[in-house]
Amino acid sequence: MGSDPALEHAPDADEAPAHDVELAAFRLARTPVTNRQYDAYVRATGHPAPSAWPGGTVPPGRELHPVTYVSWDEAAAFCRWAGGFLPTEAQWERAARGDDRRTWPWGDDSPRPAHAALELTDTRPVGGRAAGAGPFEHLDLAGNVWEWTASERRAYPYDPGDGREAEGRSPRVVRGGAFTHGPGEARCSYRHGMLPGTIDHYVGFRLAAAPGVEVDGVELLDVPAGVVRLGSDARKSRGPAPEDEVPRHTCVIEAVELTAAPVTNEQYAAFAAATGRPAPIHWVDGTVPAGLEQHPVTHVDWHDAAAFCAWAGGRLPTEAEWERGARGDDDRLYPWGDEAPDERRAHAGLGLKHGATAAVGGVPDGSSPYGLLDMAGNVWEWVASGYRRYPYDAADGREDPLSDESRVLRGGSFASLTAGHLRCARRSASGPGRRSAHIGFRVARDADEGVV
Repeated sequence: MGSDPALEHAPDADEAPAHDVELAAFRLARTPVTNRQYDAYVRATGHPAPSAWPGGTVPPGRELHPVTYVSWDEAAAFCRWAGGFLPTEAQWERAARGDDRRTWPWGDDSPRPAHAALELTDTRPVGGRAAGAGPFEHLDLAGNVWEWTASERRAYPYDPGDGREAEGRSPRVVRGGAFTHGPGEARCSYRHGMLPGTIDHYVGFRLAAAPGVEVDGVELLDVPAGVVRLGSDARKSRGPAPEDEVPRHTCVIEAVELTAAPVTNEQYAAFAAATGRPAPIHWVDGTVPAGLEQHPVTHVDWHDAAAFCAWAGGRLPTEAEWERGARGDDDRLYPWGDEAPDERRAHAGLGLKHGATAAVGGVPDGSSPYGLLDMAGNVWEWVASGYRRYPYDAADGREDPLSDESRVLRGGSFASLTAGHLRCARRSASGPGRRSAHIGFRVARDADEGVV
């Protein structure tokens, strides 16, 4: 169930091919070099202060911000003075990624302010985001400032012996993204190149050193020898991963049967006639409008839908059952697969003002792995589940039929203007009393019960 935020961000071409590189042990500063640390270097060597320091002194209150306005040569000179060196691109990614293929230094969860300084207007003091620590406890590897590395920006695979670690005037790799960036640029594998003479407000660096080296005023952490997976193979973005779809997780459900399509006006008319339940408000004089008999019934609230299902000998599907029916055993994006929606697969994209329902089953190319129709588009579908945060837990009260909490809607509708609403993992919610022109439902029953 749900989505993986990491799949929202497709890798750039320069991140491919993914490949393994073996590295010796080294040390890397826990955080980027700060203004205070760089000031010690300026005072000791007479090197000019960064141009952003008025009068050549660190601006008050910015002592623990990462130093910026330093060129690649200046960053390398600081590192030599301190007894270390700029990390290579491979070393930087090893520190950020460790022994696995995580998307961000902390893992695969979407970045939050507790993880990284992103989408801001200025730097932040280093080290204040412990939740964003990398596999070896380094901080600020994502966001705050781009970090210079020793490596020239060249195509992968990475080869330290091909000249990319030599002095030169070609663009050098920066890593980690900056405070101006979003999650995509902060990924462990994201690469960018800048001319070494670049001096900017969102570019800094951190110190690397050989094993056993100590540097006054700089906390160095060990990165053990090992194999790092550099880069990411090309793939398409899987689309946005809203907060209510994460974390992606696995649920075990019993066998269930779902009606092949949403309940139609004709089927609902039989229920209304048998039970005396009021007809939907768009039926003139309580009669199905001509030509809409095989369209999904709409203007039914959650209680109406649940009552029909009970009358038919079934029930509303749970949210987990619905997603299982749409997605099957794989991680497909839409019920039919990963191909973008079109008019052959989904009745959608029309808007509420200009669109309307269509007869059920009219887009068979959009069927799910089990042959279920209209699970993307036509109408949103009520499910039994209360709208609560993931992970899904059927025993936590969200399946209580007497609760008045908002209920989950699935599948998108004819009015959905973006493909994102048609994804198998997409969740929406409404109060159970809502009745709308683009909301319907389908029936579920346990697989060992009688025929609905």
